[in-house]
Amino acid sequence: VPVASLDAQSAVIVLDDSASMSRRTGLTTLFERARDRARRLLRQFPTDVDLALVLASQGSSPPFTELTPERSRVLESLESARCSARPADFAAALRMASLLLSGSSRSKRRIYLFTVLQATGWEAGTGLPSQGAPEVIIHDVSDGTPWKNRAVLDISVVPVPEAGNGGVAVDVELADFSGEQAGALVVALKVDGQVVAKGFVDLPAGGRAHKRFLHTLSGEGSHDVQAEIESDAFTMDDHRVAHVELAHSMRVLVVNGDPRTARNEDEPFFFVSALRHGLPGASVTVKLADDVSPDSLAGPTLVALLNLAQPSESLASALLRSTSAGSGLFISVGDRVDPLVWNQRMSKLLPQPLGLVRTASALPGQHAGEVIDERPAERLAPIDRSHPLLTHFTERGEGLLSARFFKYMLLDPTPESPERSAILHYESGAPALVEKRVGKGRVMLLTTTVDREWTDLPIRPGFLPLVRETARRLVGISGDEENASLRAGENRPLTFSGYEQRLEVVRPDGSVWVARRERADAARTVLYSETDALGTYRVRAVTADGAIVPRPELNFVVNLDTRESNPARLDHNQRPDRSVVSAGSAPRPKHRIELWHGLAAAMMILLLCESLLSLRRRAA
Repeated sequence: VPVASLDAQSAVIVLDDSASMSRRTGLTTLFERARDRARRLLRQFPTDVDLALVLASQGSSPPFTELTPERSRVLESLESARCSARPADFAAALRMASLLLSGSSRSKRRIYLFTVLQATGWEAGTGLPSQGAPEVIIHDVSDGTPWKNRAVLDISVVPVPEAGNGGVAVDVELADFSGEQAGALVVALKVDGQVVAKGFVDLPAGGRAHKRFLHTLSGEGSHDVQAEIESDAFTMDDHRVAHVELAHSMRVLVVNGDPRTARNEDEPFFFVSALRHGLPGASVTVKLADDVSPDSLAGPTLVALLNLAQPSESLASALLRSTSAGSGLFISVGDRVDPLVWNQRMSKLLPQPLGLVRTASALPGQHAGEVIDERPAERLAPIDRSHPLLTHFTERGEGLLSARFFKYMLLDPTPESPERSAILHYESGAPALVEKRVGKGRVMLLTTTVDREWTDLPIRPGFLPLVRETARRLVGISGDEENASLRAGENRPLTFSGYEQRLEVVRPDGSVWVARRERADAARTVLYSETDALGTYRVRAVTADGAIVPRPELNFVVNLDTRESNPARLDHNQRPDRSVVSAGSAPRPKHRIELWHGLAAAMMILLLCESLLSLRRRAA
């Protein structure tokens, strides 16, 4: 405990609670050691010291907004502090500490930093002001002892279509920060908490290595795939997890309701091409309506009915069962569709009853009777990018809004329902793409064709991403895969769908975070920021009638920021207790000798000399 703590002063304690402080040393962790030393320092301060506490992890909320003379409050906050999985941000922490001290009138203002002086977290500098910076006193709780570490830096899961449904390759990247040859390092692959494979890798001293596993994921739904190495003192980076929704094992059954001999005129030609190019791992099967049996609907995760004239009653019943169980259903219309039969047999699946066909204008090169039809074709209204299916399109909707629609089917009015929503509209206001939730699955209805009979949408740039995102949403797969894996401390946007009233996030420890939407027209997106724990976060929604619906497309995982794995120490010249003066802070004042002191001394000497002369004259 420093002697400086005995002075009358204003002080801010900065406690490093970043992930690397969880490293064990003996029977305790570095964080526990830092908190113990900070506790002793607090108890040593005089009673008239103004105090505050700041945590150094990235994005942490400051426990205090101003200095306080109540030492008990600071001690209470210190005792409740816990080590986070977030990286450190010392620039922000010291900036906050300096701001707290700037309101103090005391001449001595100090920052006491408890850390291990790891280089990570100092990338943005010290954060201290250029003038009048407070004094910084560092407590290196590692006592300068270097530490060794090996880490799992990355894990990725890629589809292997030739391995069949669920076949994946898991690529693992490893790193050594110890400077010692690891030899045959054991790497374990876990799926949903169970070890399914083990392998060995030669990890060079101070280098990196890669390991690939081939595995077949079984069953439907999501899987947590984890790579793990032997534990060392810093266990947070000894494993890494990926959340897989089997996006690349999608099985699609396309029912061709209007077969043609010319391949590019066949009803499913553009739709199937978009699926295969947009989802390379998807298994797509095309069948004629007469070849589809109710039993064949048990396997596919998505069924697409394209311009099907009249669905049979047995087919409608089988589709209702499969969709209610979680499969997706896509429906597009055309000249062959019989609205009366559809409304009768598919009433429980259709988002809205089918109505009349509206002709907006003649197809290019065609005339309406003897008079040239010069009416403009229908186009889509501006898109709502807050809907999850449309987030990948630009604000101006390039590739969609340029499409022309010459014919489309109107939908009969129906009472509002929280289970149904219109995703796209025409400029006339009529719905173009409508979604409905049925049980655990979804149904989407496109009110025009997927070939060029009624529209030129299939040859527009927006058709492929529209088909891709539609298929993903129907089977509950996130189209935002880059945001499905976060580093600790990063935020996750979550989007309400339809009339959902609440979104709930189930954390890795089982606790639940809740976001409420009071009105249906309220903000559709909320930001989840409590990513302090490593692991899988699962999202579910609560509808207006109280039903709990899983939202697997919003699930995500949180892994360690790889910078925390590197034990390299901060350069001596970059330490805040060494660089305050060089950073431009005010230099220490020089000792001044006042001029009148010298003049007074000279006058006294002159008076003394005059007295001596007077005495000599009298003696003579």
